[in-house]
Amino acid sequence: MENEETVSWKEIKNAEEKFRSLIDRRNELNDEGRFFRKERDSLNDQKKKLRKSLDENRDMRDELVKKAKEHKKQRNEYQKKAKELIAFKNEKRDKLVDNLPQKVEEIRGEIKSMELKQQITPLSLDDEKELIDKIKLRQVELEEKTALLEEQDKIAEEISNLDEKIDELFKKADEEHEMVVEYSNESQKYHDKVSEIYDELNELSRESDDWHNKFLEVREKADYYHKRAMDMKEEVLGMKQAKNEERRKRMEALLTQNRTVEQELYDKEKLREKENEALEKLQKEGKIEM
Repeated sequence: MENEETVSWKEIKNAEEKFRSLIDRRNELNDEGRFFRKERDSLNDQKKKLRKSLDENRDMRDELVKKAKEHKKQRNEYQKKAKELIAFKNEKRDKLVDNLPQKVEEIRGEIKSMELKQQITPLSLDDEKELIDKIKLRQVELEEKTALLEEQDKIAEEISNLDEKIDELFKKADEEHEMVVEYSNESQKYHDKVSEIYDELNELSRESDDWHNKFLEVREKADYYHKRAMDMKEEVLGMKQAKNEERRKRMEALLTQNRTVEQELYDKEKLREKENEALEKLQKEGKIEM
């Protein structure tokens, strides 16, 4: 039927209400998403600060570890040199003859005793010759032992000097070891701090991921309602356009009808005028000309 409505104003109003409802739900979800995003970004800011602190503590730890390694290397060098000197000293010490000074004095005493015997004791030529040979042998042995003793004194002095050097090296090694312990303990503090920050970062990352996932979930829902709202908006616009087109057609029909009525009225008025003119003429001339 021509006058049947394609869409009613009530349907348009319901569609508009549904559109506003979808927009409101979308806005609610967007607000919720902004909250989730804000929480996520806040955690990410905390993570940035922690990462900076992590880098600083890690750099300090690495620097202390480096220093500890340097002092450890120096300590090992001192210990190595000391051990080499100990081996060298032991090698020298092995060349020393036990009780050599006492033996030298004993030989001197024997020689003096034999020389005194030669001087005060009457001896036969053979006995004297035998005694002289013994004295000569003892004198040769004394010279050998005296030379050996002199060499041994030098070695002993060397050993004494080596002991001083060894003690000095071990002292330096101990000092380096103290530095190793100090830097190692200090680096451990920073290492513990680094581990602590790692744990905090992991926890923040888990929380940040949770907020981010919530944000993505809400944004997906908001996009869904936004799409539905835009589709409903198109539908409302279409309904209004159809309603306006319907109104336009009705207005055109009404205008056409009005024009027709006006034309008909105009034609009747014209006919009435002619009739009046004819009547007037008839009255004047006594007849009517049509």
